Amino acid sequence: MKKLICAALAAAMLMLTGCMETSADDLYQLPQLSEGYLRLQGAIDAVLASGAEYAAPTSGSNRQPIQREDIDGDGIREVLAFFNVSGSDRPLKIIIFSNEDDEYREIARIEGEGTGIESVSYLDMDADGIREVAVGWQMGAGISMLSVYSLKGWQVNQIINTNYSEFSVCSIDGTTGSEIMVLRLSGSEMSGEAQHYAMTADGEITYSTARLSNGVEALLRVRPTGLLSSGSAVLVESTINGNSIVTDIFAYRNGAITNITLDETTGVSDRTVRSYGAYCRDVNGDGVLDVPCPVPLPVTSESTTYYMLEWYSYYSYGGRPRLVATTYNNYTDSWYLSLPGEWIGRIAVRRVDRDAGERMIVFSTVNTDGGLETDFIEICALTGDNRSERAVSGGRFILLNEDAIIYSARILANGDELGLPLSQELLRSNFGVIYSEWVTGET
Repeated sequence: MKKLICAALAAAMLMLTGCMETSADDLYQLPQLSEGYLRLQGAIDAVLASGAEYAAPTSGSNRQPIQREDIDGDGIREVLAFFNVSGSDRPLKIIIFSNEDDEYREIARIEGEGTGIESVSYLDMDADGIREVAVGWQMGAGISMLSVYSLKGWQVNQIINTNYSEFSVCSIDGTTGSEIMVLRLSGSEMSGEAQHYAMTADGEITYSTARLSNGVEALLRVRPTGLLSSGSAVLVESTINGNSIVTDIFAYRNGAITNITLDETTGVSDRTVRSYGAYCRDVNGDGVLDVPCPVPLPVTSESTTYYMLEWYSYYSYGGRPRLVATTYNNYTDSWYLSLPGEWIGRIAVRRVDRDAGERMIVFSTVNTDGGLETDFIEICALTGDNRSERAVSGGRFILLNEDAIIYSARILANGDELGLPLSQELLRSNFGVIYSEWVTGET
């Protein structure tokens, strides 16, 4: 190993000192493409020359017009190219090329109708090492079809074909294979359902269905998550009642999916409805998505209502919630503070913007009547050329430096005298930045 390292270092030194006979033209040459890649490009160019255009999926995590995926489980990735061939009865085509010793050839072709490909996912439903391909076809305005294809032996076999509003790959039934959760909305009836598709070891497709909350208007997010007790679930966030959000959590119980948060009397997951625009997230890093519940803080002289967020995780059986954290979230300035338990019920906040490039939130204690008593911390979001100097002036200390913005704080009172835990270390450890995926309407 030492000889190899020395040889590499010697070669590098020769290059730096000019002792290798390399011309300037050689140094500026681009890397040469492999013969196999050129043949693959030739095959793709031939498809394009026949009148085809690239038709990359428009959503999901796989959006490239040319993708590489190991479909047959042999450790070598195949190439999948996505096209739209005008004039064809089935114009949307996914052509799969094998890669054998740097030789590429077409081995399978998936064809579909419609105006475009919404998304593509790869999953192994029966855990046999061979992946299925799930394709969302855009059929027209507001109409989408999901088709799942088996490619065993490179024979294209459609095993699922159904309409959908959203779908997600998941794994919630306790088997080793992957499953698909399909969400459907009925706009006219303001109702919706979740349908869970799985495959047995012998290739049989099974499914079960459960209700979404009544009154769901649009789906916001569909995400797999863990549960507190055991197992996994799919968490669905939707708009309801105009500007509110509801979270439905689907788990697999007794051979079927069930909405564990749904109140059968009201037909809505009442405990998860909120008018405050925040998505679910794993607030304490335990692998379980937590549902926010806004709680108003006492109104200050601003006459503006501020909220803290109580975050709840759910048990799989009975959908029982457990409080796991409480935070104050400042979405305007993109930061949050985890609140110690001793602060709960004793604080209020207000905004104080003094100068350009300096946005501040002040935390105060409140008395039993909700009146302000003592300002005890301020947290600032600082921008501008002199933000570094302002972040440490007048007793301030830096919480987090995010390049274009610096977050700093100042302790205004003695925590021991107020009966509140309060220190620079506590504020730094409890402080964090809110990224765009936390906020409704952003991705």
